[in-house]
Amino acid sequence: MYTRRFGVLLFLALLVSFEFINDALSDVNSSTHSPANSNEGKGSKAQAKNDKIRYNAGQAPPDPLSPKWKKETVDATAGVEYLTDSERQAIIEINMVRTNPAEYARSFLVPLRSYYRNKLLRYPGEIAISTNEGIRALDECIKKLQVTKPLSSLSPKKGLTLAARDHARDQARTGATGHTGSDKSTLVDRLNRYGKWDISAGENIDYGNGNARRIVTSLLIDDGVTSRGHRINLLNGNFKFVGVSIGAHKVYRHMCVMDFAGSYR
Repeated sequence: MYTRRFGVLLFLALLVSFEFINDALSDVNSSTHSPANSNEGKGSKAQAKNDKIRYNAGQAPPDPLSPKWKKETVDATAGVEYLTDSERQAIIEINMVRTNPAEYARSFLVPLRSYYRNKLLRYPGEIAISTNEGIRALDECIKKLQVTKPLSSLSPKKGLTLAARDHARDQARTGATGHTGSDKSTLVDRLNRYGKWDISAGENIDYGNGNARRIVTSLLIDDGVTSRGHRINLLNGNFKFVGVSIGAHKVYRHMCVMDFAGSYR
């Protein structure tokens, strides 16, 4: 009885929220806003409350890099000393999606179809996860990646990484979710601590996954997120730079913050 109830409480998309900023935009909705009219994390806390806990996130390292991807194309982290191994892998994983979306779908998303039973997702050896949409969100993601043209790789930026790390460390301590820090800082505030962003900026946050591939695939599938804002950020051609921080979370055990920018100096 306990095992069944616990399994039902687990949710696939422990991705609390995303935001996208474009200095050319004036309209505001749940995924886009201008710096002058911020609406960060709209609707995100309600989702986080529903996505209660997920502890068995699968910590095995991702598969070795497939011959379909060239290391020099997707690994922009060579010589970067401020990243952890898991943060390096997350950036590589993002770049694998961006540089060959169709192959990423074929290699890593299509195989997930066999793990679904209606709205339950059960990874081998793990407790079943109750999803919001079931296989529909996965299939939609696969179709989207199949028709998405390759994008440029993202390069790490120390300032973006420090901004992401500030937020991750803050929420590791408080157990909070969303884009607003305990000091009321916004994404823009944190980015401006270490440099100046231009063109566009955005942030994805994932809770419950400590493995780079599981983080990225969960953000891509974006189960339960009507706008698919996490996926949009990952596939945004305006973004050229990224900062990633992966760490502990007081409630969800693991969390990952990704900060993106079109320009950052």
